[in-house]
Amino acid sequence: MPTASTGTDQVSILYEQLVHCSDALSIASLPTPFRLGPLDQLVGPHIPVAVVFVYESPNPTSSGRSSPDIIPIDTLRPALSRLFDYYPHLTGRLRLDASDGVPYLDSFNMGAGLVTATCPLRLDTLHPSDRRLIMSDLPLGGNALLPPYNPENVCEEPILAIQHTQFACGAVALGVRCLHKVCDAEGFFQIVRDLAEVYRSLGDGSGGRLSRLPEIRPYLADWNVEDLSEGELQKVLDYRPELFFVDSPSKDLDAEIDVKPMTPLPPVTGRFMRFSGGELAALKAHATEPGTWISTFDALTAHLHQRIHLARLELRRLDNSQPELSPPNFLTPVNIRTRLRLNPQYQPNALICTYTSISPSTLQHGPLSAIAKAIHETPRTEGTTSRSEMEQTLKWMAAQSEKSRIRQGFQYGNGSFMASQWNKMDIYVGTAFEQRPILVAPPFTSISLVDGLGYYLPTEMQGDEADKGDIEVDLALCEPLWKILDRDLEFRRFRI
Repeated sequence: MPTASTGTDQVSILYEQLVHCSDALSIASLPTPFRLGPLDQLVGPHIPVAVVFVYESPNPTSSGRSSPDIIPIDTLRPALSRLFDYYPHLTGRLRLDASDGVPYLDSFNMGAGLVTATCPLRLDTLHPSDRRLIMSDLPLGGNALLPPYNPENVCEEPILAIQHTQFACGAVALGVRCLHKVCDAEGFFQIVRDLAEVYRSLGDGSGGRLSRLPEIRPYLADWNVEDLSEGELQKVLDYRPELFFVDSPSKDLDAEIDVKPMTPLPPVTGRFMRFSGGELAALKAHATEPGTWISTFDALTAHLHQRIHLARLELRRLDNSQPELSPPNFLTPVNIRTRLRLNPQYQPNALICTYTSISPSTLQHGPLSAIAKAIHETPRTEGTTSRSEMEQTLKWMAAQSEKSRIRQGFQYGNGSFMASQWNKMDIYVGTAFEQRPILVAPPFTSISLVDGLGYYLPTEMQGDEADKGDIEVDLALCEPLWKILDRDLEFRRFRI
């Protein structure tokens, strides 16, 4: 395939290929079609999980080399092929049932994507010598290191694709993209950890075996309403979930659209911010009422939600052309693998998005402890902690005849804040090939640049004795808000 250049000619794609299972019998174990479960229904089909892993060369050089010291493509390719013997469904394609929009997988062994690319730059030239490498230092903010993707043609795109980019110094970046319909972040990092384990196993002569087999069949995918009696089905449909509802088929969405002229919205930009363990400890102490307990996540999220809300109010005061703020709703996904007692190696989606609405008055004037308490309680309701309640919710979803009409109560708007907690996941230690990565993060993409969306990640010190619990916050906001936050002395009040 001809060479293509991306990232202002900083990254050149040399070759694109499809990778299949090493054992064709792996495909025979899959049902056709491979049905997804109700938890997979909740994600838009075009949304991917996309992360870049950067591995520093132990022997950096000043010029390019044809065979890097780490993760050579000729070793990565058979490891990926062997991985698909454990995850054969990842070699298929996503399909959407024309009658009801229900997603499923088929066309197995069409192959996953593997892209070979080079970058003529050295890692140490991409950032100042007095600070660490961050994702925004990389070509196109890391986007040039992700494999090509066309969200408008998602059913023809590989479910999983990897771009292997070698830098002039011998460093390697792996840009990994997987459709969110097939996995959440926990499942995504499990796939990458298993790829690294297979790679290491092939290298030490163990045959590319995994120590723990993955569970790839989605929860309740085989549950069928046709197996229920009329009374049993009606009982399932009569249940009223805490977090979801079915939209009216007669609802005229076009009639709700406000056709008044709107002021063009400013662009959304992202920043990578590190909160030290000391800063987080001080913030948590400040946000905790005497005699109560909240998590570091609760404290940090309450702080960000409040400061962002106040910045939004200030922006409206400074610029009266800004639209009125929507309700300051808050959303956070919760991993329910343990709550549903799923296999620890469960790879498909197992997230429920919990949400709440904190009053504008509390956000503007209330103590941080009140906001932290509300955030602490959000994922701890009966509907999200009771296995029975969650099972009823998922069966209710599976029983709907028009699943595209299922809605969650959270309403996104320009007053919303959404936080996704990745900092408890193993994204550094388990993803070591020859060595562990020096940087793991999702680049800000055209899909993920959503005003008020933040990801919390561990740092490169994860698993090290010197790890002090720092958290990397990757946050996207309407661009003028950053200038206001930069002037806000309370925003990083506890920075040490």
